[in-house]
Amino acid sequence: MLLLNDSYKLKPYKFLKMKSYFEILRDKKWKRKNLEKINLFSTILINRNFNKMEEENKTNPGILINESFSNEDLSFFEKLEKKEFESSELLSLKIEAEDINNDTEINELLGYDLISKNLAYKLPYQIDGALEILRDLNGSALLADEVGLGKTITSALVVKECLVRGFAKRVLILTPPSLVDQWVQEMKEKFELDFKIIEKEEDWENATLAIASIDRVKILNRETGRFRHQGAFDISWDILMIDEAHKLKERNTIRWKFVDKLQKKRFLLLTATPFQNDLLELYNLLHLLKKGHLGTMKEFRKNFLNGGNKRYPLNPIELKAKLSEVMVRRKRSETGITYKKRVPKVISVTQTPQEKKIYEKITELLKEQYFRASGSEINGRLIVFALLPKVTSSVKSAIESLTKIKENEKYHETTREFAEEILEDYKELKKDSKMEELLKIVNSHLAGNPHEKILIYTKHPTTAEYMSEQLIPLGLKVTTFKGGLTREEKTERITEFRNDSQVLICTDAGAEGINLQFCHVLINYDLPWNPMSVEQRIGRVDRLGQEHDMQIYSLATKDTMEEYVVDLIINKMCCVGLVIGELPIILFNLGLDSEGKTGSTKIEEHLLNTFIESRNNLDVFARGIDEISKIVQDGMKGYEESKEASSELLDEK
Repeated sequence: MLLLNDSYKLKPYKFLKMKSYFEILRDKKWKRKNLEKINLFSTILINRNFNKMEEENKTNPGILINESFSNEDLSFFEKLEKKEFESSELLSLKIEAEDINNDTEINELLGYDLISKNLAYKLPYQIDGALEILRDLNGSALLADEVGLGKTITSALVVKECLVRGFAKRVLILTPPSLVDQWVQEMKEKFELDFKIIEKEEDWENATLAIASIDRVKILNRETGRFRHQGAFDISWDILMIDEAHKLKERNTIRWKFVDKLQKKRFLLLTATPFQNDLLELYNLLHLLKKGHLGTMKEFRKNFLNGGNKRYPLNPIELKAKLSEVMVRRKRSETGITYKKRVPKVISVTQTPQEKKIYEKITELLKEQYFRASGSEINGRLIVFALLPKVTSSVKSAIESLTKIKENEKYHETTREFAEEILEDYKELKKDSKMEELLKIVNSHLAGNPHEKILIYTKHPTTAEYMSEQLIPLGLKVTTFKGGLTREEKTERITEFRNDSQVLICTDAGAEGINLQFCHVLINYDLPWNPMSVEQRIGRVDRLGQEHDMQIYSLATKDTMEEYVVDLIINKMCCVGLVIGELPIILFNLGLDSEGKTGSTKIEEHLLNTFIESRNNLDVFARGIDEISKIVQDGMKGYEESKEASSELLDEK
């Protein structure tokens, strides 16, 4: 038990007269106004006066503190008793003079001017949100802005400000696996912060600015009960941030327990959907953020759960008041932000008889003639996942893949001979129908406006090279964007596209972290079978500042499985009126966004397994696609219903 003597009033500072430190903590009104000053002073007080307090408490017990503290508070006092604080390194005399002696609140972001040149837009609501989190909520909050308002920017402003002011040294950001690289890039390019990606257990050593995939680091050894990345718990994080925090809605998951064990002084949870199907999801999130804020589980059930209706609370006014103490949330209607429409256009590519013959031979090769040199059949699913997208991407990509099969002795002689036979067919090919359709789209747009910007995506670098080879001889100004570019090279390519080029050809390396809202024509030359990858592509143009409805073209070969997949992903998932960022939430709710057995997402595996099981029978494949479509449609309907329920609690005054 810690004893604090009342003589440790904050006498040197006029704004703390007549109040002992813990009296201040109990004065909620005063605390709300002076949170940052309290934080700074408490750290300085502990470091400077610990020895003196220890001596005086021997003769004068003073104030007995017996309140119930959260896990984070207990960690704080354990460090106090062990004298493990590092504030002498964290706080300079300048901070002490400016932030304690001046009786002022945080009413401006000192770090904003340092990085404003890197931000495409100055959006007041993002700055105001960061200020509210810092000034009123002490840097710990549920940031629940509606989808599409840029929670990344608001939360990163909080991190930058804490680092600039010296409030923080160690920061950990946990994200879904697909967003790790994007976060690293955003923090580097926009906020000039170098975050280290945590992959191995030893990476935690000396970690200060760290980003990790929450699914990678949460791995638990069930026999020992220890997390593999136990080192994360040994660090006292000044700021912990969780992106897509709705994935922590279940309290009994390993993910939730991992986050709960982390030591954190300031804690940011980012999600537009704090709950969807059950108010207990909201309780679980807030129990992570601020233990006891909504009482015990039993108290919460008694005070707020409405019998069998899990989405609508009893005492909604009281619950809203409790939420307002820890949550920052803005609606698009409050910010003036609007989004343009996505206009999908699926372009059907009709094969020539020669092309159709080649396509049928390729599917036969991969499904029936694909053997190892020993004669054993290679796993059909691996074949489809690894090779089918490549050989159906473009003529050049198919030739490259078939040549590798032909020349590799690990394959059976029969397989190599069959690949060579298809290569001979390609030599006789007179027409590339898919390329002709691409040229029609490009020419139709440039004929009306030679300065039009056209973004073309392909999954494969070989296909990107092939498109460049076809477009440049036509006199078009083309820029390519592939993997392996440095940060400076990426910036140069985007600047070149903005100022000079007519066409930007991107692989999926350009589907993350680049802003192309000055372009509103996007062509999917080939389409990933993962709708979240397609959503990321569209998200490059569907951004704040887009002034036009977006024309989303997708090429699909007629009378092939591609035709059905493109229709499903484009017309029934990515272009159905959802705001950017909502589709991943829906797929998560359906359990289709996580990694499957092959390393692809479960929905991607579902699609490819449907193709394999159909044995190239398009009627069977179409029925399988309809079943997937119904699952997704039901998920979208449930999401809209949950949005309505959560908005009634979170948004209505």
